[in-house]
Amino acid sequence: MSDALSEEFFAEVGDKYYPQVLEGLERLSSGDVAGGIEILARPLHTIKGVTGFMPGFEAASAFTHKVESFLKKLQAGTLEHSADNISLAAHGVNSVFAVIEQIRDQGAPDQAEIDAVCEVLAAAAGEGQKAAQASSDHCVAVEQEPGATVLRLSNPRIHLKSQSDEIVGAILALPQTAPVVLDVSAVKSFGSSVWEDVAALADMWTIGVRGLGGACRENFYAWDFDAAIRPLSGCELPDGSVQ
Repeated sequence: MSDALSEEFFAEVGDKYYPQVLEGLERLSSGDVAGGIEILARPLHTIKGVTGFMPGFEAASAFTHKVESFLKKLQAGTLEHSADNISLAAHGVNSVFAVIEQIRDQGAPDQAEIDAVCEVLAAAAGEGQKAAQASSDHCVAVEQEPGATVLRLSNPRIHLKSQSDEIVGAILALPQTAPVVLDVSAVKSFGSSVWEDVAALADMWTIGVRGLGGACRENFYAWDFDAAIRPLSGCELPDGSVQ
């Protein structure tokens, strides 16, 4: 997009809106949820309005509206000010900027990414909760790969105690001599309490994780779980060797 309106808009994004967003996100992370959301509301509302009138950017406007709605629920207190919800809020806000940049640079947004973020925001807000609960059973598939046992997690949202119990139970059933790999490629959001339960086993089992992305990745590193659970890439194994 190279017309005058989009050029002016992105100049405003870089010079004005994004610095405000950084300030708002910083307040969110420090625990000032009300103050952070008040700061974030101004640039997000403007972005939603402007992109709604820019040809080709309509998807960004609709997406920003959904992120705004999540923030309003946090602000109103209808959503718990938990670490997971704050992390999701920050991920949603950052995704707004990713979407408008994708449209500018590629001509269209990554719709799969938009859908994934909207899905975890809706689930955290309690929308479709019964469906999420029903699909939460048996979220772990145990597979053997050369050098490690892989626990492949199939649910896009891992937050429930029943899910944590299943993951922990699967690890406890394995010999401590076998490296364990959590494959979270299909997971969009992973609660800090579940990470804590898995990390508590890292003194007895060698545990790694692969496929980190989105809010799942952000929460993993924000809480320093990489100190106990080794992030993996490619054919790397939790003990540092390669398949």
